[in-house]
Amino acid sequence: MISSTTVSTNIKGELVLGAGGKPLPPPYRSTGNEALDTLAFLHLLEQLKVQKRSGWIREGVKEPESISDHMCRMALMAMMIPSDSSQPLDIPRCVMMALVHDLAEAHVGDITPVEGVPAHVKHDLEEQAMDSFLNEMLGGEGNKDARARFRALFDEYEARETPESKLVKDLDRLELALQAVEYERSQDIRTLAPFFTGSVPNLEHPVVQKWGETLMEERRQLWASRGRAEEEAKGLGGQGVGTNVKKVNSA
Repeated sequence: MISSTTVSTNIKGELVLGAGGKPLPPPYRSTGNEALDTLAFLHLLEQLKVQKRSGWIREGVKEPESISDHMCRMALMAMMIPSDSSQPLDIPRCVMMALVHDLAEAHVGDITPVEGVPAHVKHDLEEQAMDSFLNEMLGGEGNKDARARFRALFDEYEARETPESKLVKDLDRLELALQAVEYERSQDIRTLAPFFTGSVPNLEHPVVQKWGETLMEERRQLWASRGRAEEEAKGLGGQGVGTNVKKVNSA
């Protein structure tokens, strides 16, 4: 059940997320025609291409990335993880998971913490979206393999219990940090420090941590060239790559 304290309706009776949120479209209902329902799902995927990531909009970023931009780079990053016999990973599964992990946002949009939507409400909304996708749009016999594949990948990512899902979450965090550095470098944005404090301290995989360390040094040099290295370092609050992971491991 979705809490009425975080989700309301506007004067048109449309479901709205948070303060000033975007109205949610009504859930799709099957037409009974498998071909039309499948086509509806394919059209729905356009929303991942056109919807911009909310955090960047809030920060005034010009021409911010879309949801699918984010997922595409994550998938390519997954393909770059080297083989390691001591930590075997199913890389093709990681690639698919990266492309599926934000699929529900095609319906609910990119919900960020500042919207005041609790994690459990966000989870419920995304689950309802996935149920609509899989049961109403892809509910036909011809889509049973796709339905099972999407469901398994989405659930695995949400549970965050397998090595693959943990890696994909790391890639999600690092991709955010990469994009933040790129926007700081290319646009007149004073700082995007909060996007780093919520991402790089939680990196776990050694390869992703190494990428993160190189990225943060690049960022330090960027702000040093602008005479603000010390100020930006304070903005990070002493948090570095994997800081939170080290705290947990040492506890």
